[in-house]
Amino acid sequence: MDVSPFISRALLSALGIGILIISGCGNRFDLSTERGRQARIDEANFHLSKGNCGAALEAIEPVYISPDVDDEVRIVRASAKACAGTFNLLTFITNIAGASNYLSALAKSLSNSTGDGARSAFYEAVDSLTRNGSLMNASARSVSVNTYMVFLQMGVVGSILRNYGDPSVDGAQGTDLVYDGNGGSPPGQMANEDACALAASLAMITDSYTYSSLKDGDTAAFANTINSLCTSAGLTSCNDLNKSRSACDGSNADSQQAEAVVNGVNAAW
Repeated sequence: MDVSPFISRALLSALGIGILIISGCGNRFDLSTERGRQARIDEANFHLSKGNCGAALEAIEPVYISPDVDDEVRIVRASAKACAGTFNLLTFITNIAGASNYLSALAKSLSNSTGDGARSAFYEAVDSLTRNGSLMNASARSVSVNTYMVFLQMGVVGSILRNYGDPSVDGAQGTDLVYDGNGGSPPGQMANEDACALAASLAMITDSYTYSSLKDGDTAAFANTINSLCTSAGLTSCNDLNKSRSACDGSNADSQQAEAVVNGVNAAW
C-alpha cells in the first residue's frame, strides 16, 4: 500500500479525523453555535495529532454527549479512546502493507502489555461507533464509520493478542491463547469478554469492510485472510459470529464458536 503523505492525509480526511488548524478566539467552545461545536472537534483533533489522548477526549466529550453529536464526532471520540490503547492509524496501515502474517502485523502495531487497560479502551471506542450496541450491523452505519471500524477492530484484535499471546518485538506469537468454550478453566484462560471480543472483531471487520470505502489491495487481502481464518475454524464465514463481546458465558454456543476462533488464531499466528 502506498502510504505517502498525500494518501495518508486523504484517508484521514475520509475517516473524518483529519488534523484541523485551530483558529479564532474568545468563547469559541460555545456549543450553542456551530462555530463552538467545530472548535471542540478541532481541539480534539489537535490533541490527537500530538498523542494527547486524555486531552482529546476531554475536548470532544461535551459534543459527544450533546444533541449535536454526529458521525464525525463519534469517530473523533472513538479515536480518543483508541489512542489510550496505543492505537496509531498510520502504524496499522504501514504494518499490514504486504505483511506475511497479518496477526503478527497487528500485534506489533501496538505497545500495550498484559493486564493493562488497552482492551477496555478499544471496547469503549467500538461502543462509540455502534452507539452502545444499537447499531451492530454495518448496513445501519455510515461509510465513514465502517471505514474507521475496520481499522479500529484491528486494534481490538492486536490488543487481545498482546495481552494473551506474549508476542515478540516483531509480533510473532510467544504463547498460545487459551479458551475452553465448554466451561473449563485451564491456566491462562481468556476472559469470556475477551474471547468473544476476538470473535466479534472478525465479524465486525468482515461486515464493516463490505460497507466501507476501502478499495486498496492490502486491506482487501487482510479482509480475505480474516474470513479465511473463520472458515478454517469451521464457520461458513466470519458473519456467522456474534458481534457482541458480551455473548460468551463460557459454555454456550457463542463460547464454543469463540473457542474455535481462538484455536484458529493460534494456528494462523
